[in-house]
Amino acid sequence: MELVVNTFETEPLPEPRETFVYANEPLLNSNYKAAEKQNFINSNNPSVFGMRQRLKFKQFNSVNAIGVILKLSVFVIALTMIF
Repeated sequence: MELVVNTFETEPLPEPRETFVYANEPLLNSNYKAAEKQNFINSNNPSVFGMRQRLKFKQFNSVNAIGVILKLSVFVIALTMIF
């Protein structure tokens, strides 16, 4: 078996590009944030926004008992099948 070594001129690697670094800067200043948060907390009951927010809050914070029971029963059945 014969060893052949080829030599050839290669161009130097190009210098790496400067990578873009995203700085997460807030869009709202602290005074505006405080005012917005206060308005959100003190939203009027008859406003459409206030009603929608209360409905969403109740919907996402209530536990669906039937769903929990079904998930637990499937989990227990799967555990009994394994063991």
